[in-house]
Amino acid sequence: MLDKPTQESLSLWYFCHFMSKRAFGIWLGILLFATTSSVMAQNNSFTRPRFIPKGPYDYDTTGSKEGVEIARKSTGLLTREINPAEYVVGAGDELLVSVYTTNPLSLRLVVSPEGKLVFPQAGVLLVKGLTLDSVQALVAREARRIYRDVLVDVSLANIRQFKVYVLGAVAVPSTVPATVVDHVFDVLERAGGILDTGSVRGILLVREGEKEPIKVDLQRYMSYGDNTANPTVRGGDRIIVPLRNNRDVISVSGEVPVQRTYQFVEGDSISTLVRMAGGFLASARLDSVTLVRLSEQSDKLEEQNIDMTAWRDQLLTGVPLPGDMPLRSGDRLYIRAVPKWNERAEVVVRGEVRFPGRYAIIRDKTRLSEVINMAGGFTADASLADAVVIRVSEMKIEDKEYERLKRLPPSEMSDGELQYYRTKSREVKGVMAVSFTDLFLKKMYNNDPVMRDEDSVMVPPATNYINVTGSVRTPGRIVYKPELKYTDYINLAGGYGFRAEEDATLIIKTKGDQFPASSENYTLEPGDNILVLDEPETKFIDVFTKVLTIATQLVTVAGVVYTIVRLR
Repeated sequence: MLDKPTQESLSLWYFCHFMSKRAFGIWLGILLFATTSSVMAQNNSFTRPRFIPKGPYDYDTTGSKEGVEIARKSTGLLTREINPAEYVVGAGDELLVSVYTTNPLSLRLVVSPEGKLVFPQAGVLLVKGLTLDSVQALVAREARRIYRDVLVDVSLANIRQFKVYVLGAVAVPSTVPATVVDHVFDVLERAGGILDTGSVRGILLVREGEKEPIKVDLQRYMSYGDNTANPTVRGGDRIIVPLRNNRDVISVSGEVPVQRTYQFVEGDSISTLVRMAGGFLASARLDSVTLVRLSEQSDKLEEQNIDMTAWRDQLLTGVPLPGDMPLRSGDRLYIRAVPKWNERAEVVVRGEVRFPGRYAIIRDKTRLSEVINMAGGFTADASLADAVVIRVSEMKIEDKEYERLKRLPPSEMSDGELQYYRTKSREVKGVMAVSFTDLFLKKMYNNDPVMRDEDSVMVPPATNYINVTGSVRTPGRIVYKPELKYTDYINLAGGYGFRAEEDATLIIKTKGDQFPASSENYTLEPGDNILVLDEPETKFIDVFTKVLTIATQLVTVAGVVYTIVRLR
């Protein structure tokens, strides 16, 4: 028998051993759980659907997915009512048969895959390949064998759906559901549309039973709605979109809405190219459209001018167009613009005319007198003597010499530069030398200038006063009287001021000319300004400096004289 210490040691050993096993199990469970979770997480990450783009349309940068969804929802939607004489009944069509007797009968019958129609009491009717009108006639004939004096009507309850295969350069080559009223364009939209590298003009529609593929030209359909280039589809059709051929091309440039290069297709003509380009712009010159093509030997260019004047109103009518001809690969069509079509010129007339505003002119042809006539002539208050024509285009011309002199002080200018600067500073830029009085009152049309774009005609109101300013006692406006001289106006303004320099009086005309008042080279007119200048100011420091200098010189001279006298 073990002693107590030994038993205690053994018990402790068992306890530790048990706990170590349990801890190991716990740690093992945790490890297994973590490993399982990791594996499950990896499994989820691999089984989650991943986006793998099949082409540029899969990125949906332009809403192509929404477009495809809309196209799918439009399956079977009619563009117009169905013509019973043209619609061919086929497998899957659901027909509504109405028999009008004493006990009316309404049946919904589906055409079987074999093209048969099971009509109760009448038996099985073969309707494969028959039009809806023919099916109605057949059902009516069979119904009359059972019922007397009945009316029978057969209509489409649901249009059949079938598969169409879309292959080639499309976003999602696939099998697409379609109906007999769907066109190639509709089916291609459900397949995600044509890739950028695909051809819209060389599409082939392969149909079972047809020897040759049907050619589809969606460019003609999209450009000017040619339905013959976008046929309807049938069950089992294969639509093949080839890659675009960038070598066999034709092009049009000039005055058309869409200048571009198109893939050439056999049968293209000049009218086809113009229609795809959207027709003519209003500015197109159609009497000499140029067609350029390589010669048969491909060693020189051949040019041919075509008169398309009659095409403008007949292009989309379907009538034969004069001068139309087949095109060859590499042909180029040039449609030039009417000369100066986009050149629009106008002038502005402001002031005392009946209808101020902007007026269109013919560049380098319309004259000033014509512009005034367009503006309704002058009002009674117009001052023709003060009217001016301002040529805005001349105002934009920079005088670099004048701009240079503006930065210099007058003391640093030569006499010639100072005279040039003063002359230019008084100049009103852009004013044309036009005498409205001579032109419109004396009818001297030798001074009737041709107007230019952006010219401005300013006709101010007549002024019946002389403006006296400067060093006078009462500056202001004085009513003009032809018999008065400038001295009379100065007297009416209160006379010369305290520091006025009478010999420095100036006459300033309304157009900027200046004359000394004592000159005889001017005539006072309404609106003229009489400016009386002040005497030049003499600064105290200048006077003091001169007096001090003279006094110093006198003292020096007196000292020299005094010294000489003493020496004697």
